[in-house]
Amino acid sequence: MLKPIKRLGAIVAASGLILAGCSDAQQGASTSEEAASKGNFTITDVAGREVSLDKAPERVVLGEGRGVFATGILNKEEPLEHVVALGSDLKSATPDYYKHFEQQFPKVNDLPEIGSVKKGDVTVENLVSLDADLLLLTMDQYDAAKTTGLDKQMDDAGLKYAMIDFRQHPIENTTRSMAIFGKVFGHEDKAEEFNDQWQKVVDEVKEKAAKGEGKRTFLWRAAGISDCCGTWNDANIGELINFAGGKNLGDEVLDAESGAVTPEKVLEMQPEAIIATGGDWGSKVGKDGAVGYIALGYDIDQAKAQASVDKAVELQPGFDQLKAFEDGTFHAMWHQFYNSPFNYVALLQIAKWVNPDHFKDVDVDAAWSESQEQYSPIGDEGTFFSTAKASK
Repeated sequence: MLKPIKRLGAIVAASGLILAGCSDAQQGASTSEEAASKGNFTITDVAGREVSLDKAPERVVLGEGRGVFATGILNKEEPLEHVVALGSDLKSATPDYYKHFEQQFPKVNDLPEIGSVKKGDVTVENLVSLDADLLLLTMDQYDAAKTTGLDKQMDDAGLKYAMIDFRQHPIENTTRSMAIFGKVFGHEDKAEEFNDQWQKVVDEVKEKAAKGEGKRTFLWRAAGISDCCGTWNDANIGELINFAGGKNLGDEVLDAESGAVTPEKVLEMQPEAIIATGGDWGSKVGKDGAVGYIALGYDIDQAKAQASVDKAVELQPGFDQLKAFEDGTFHAMWHQFYNSPFNYVALLQIAKWVNPDHFKDVDVDAAWSESQEQYSPIGDEGTFFSTAKASK
């Protein structure tokens, strides 16, 4: 029976290893500090690059501001410890999260923003001026940097940088990335604790998903925000759909990691289930004014979320012909799960949607609340998953 996530402390206590665990953690921390003082602080990033520093980093730049999702897991009281600058995406991409985060940690407003590597407005001169020991980049940013030549400029300037990834291949790289964050920020024990919980859930999903074939599922990225219909192939949330036993239809129509599918093609495919992503996007406007969207995230109550997902059929003419709306298998989830260590909670919900016969006992709300109580510096207030009412 797949149960909501249990606290690692309870598991350790039940096995009688809590004292030994504390001793090992202290010894490990001492060993890491001693090694760092001798000038052999080394990490291997998710791109397979070995990065060595003279000592443990004290000044770190988060190339993507949403890296605070990870630092908050490691240190709820001081998620900005050692952070000297961050990407501009935290404020622009996650306004709901940022609102709560800045209330708790106003220091974030004093940190310089480096801009966006993907948009090409990050300069090596600015990075050098920050006097950072290490820059943490996402794999997406690294790919963009190689295209623009920023990687060579950073190398020529002697900047140290390492790659993490929660977005491209979450199943493979989430625990690897958290281990990197843990070592960089001096919280290896907390990273290991989180990774143990993450892996336990993922392993249980894998076991149950193998028992039966799930639904043919179309992933509708940021529904209503841009022309229909953005999606992903076997990467990102699409990877989670496949892992949970579903069949991600983006794999059949996309050669690249992401792209757009015409509404006519979606109608032709007639997905058994649709999963759309939504957010707190009330401030976004298009060429014709305010855009329609699915409201999910912090400060979004269940009534508002439900009303928006019930109206999602109106976001694209002709979609009233989709059986997913008729059958009540049109679902929506908070967009930021696509770039968060908490993707394992999204995986639980996706599994329940695409493989319902094998995940009936999963209480996703309880899993989310417990994960946020244990690992989030801002709590779990809001609505992060919703399902449209069947129209037939």
